[in-house]
Amino acid sequence: MYKFFGLVLLSALAAVGAKKISINGPLDQVIDWLNNQQRQHGVTSVPLVEIPLDSKVKYSGAQLLGVDSLRRTSDCWQEVKDNEIVFDINYGFGLAAIVLPHLEIDGTNMSAYATVRDNSVHLSYTATIVKEQCHVKLNELKVEKLGNVEFGASRPEYDGSNLDGFFKLVVTPTLNGIVDSNFAKIEASLQALCKVKDFQNVGLVHELVMSHL
Repeated sequence: MYKFFGLVLLSALAAVGAKKISINGPLDQVIDWLNNQQRQHGVTSVPLVEIPLDSKVKYSGAQLLGVDSLRRTSDCWQEVKDNEIVFDINYGFGLAAIVLPHLEIDGTNMSAYATVRDNSVHLSYTATIVKEQCHVKLNELKVEKLGNVEFGASRPEYDGSNLDGFFKLVVTPTLNGIVDSNFAKIEASLQALCKVKDFQNVGLVHELVMSHL
């Protein structure tokens, strides 16, 4: 997923000479381009690594469908402060469907799926440019919302279970804990943004994104 985070980071376009402005338009444009590239390359799903969530819940072989449905979940901003450019981005997936071919709940095996209708990640980072030297600092990367979960299972007694509480109290904190433990590694990967000299040139941004596919 770190590579995918990189694609999102590269989709923010700066506007020269601005103070605080909305980047909704250019961000939507690049997100549409990214989604189309994912589809053309056949990358519409990614495997989900096994994460210890609960002693009673185990899974393997899981896949996330809908990586080609990236979208902006609220207004996004860019703010220029002297030699710093601060980006504030909110994104998620229009389709976030988790396929679970091997799911075990309290010792009971089944196949299942979960569709997370409401999902959003908040990303904030700062690009500092001093004497043609560029540095990127990650301010925050946090899963803000995983809710309105639709769950289906091959066992009737579990089919249709309400998992909103489980995703809010267990899944979300676990994912954010993983991000926090890899904060420095993720921040280091953002330095690729410094390769974009002309943020107004969408082609240059596209070229850099393609190098990360």
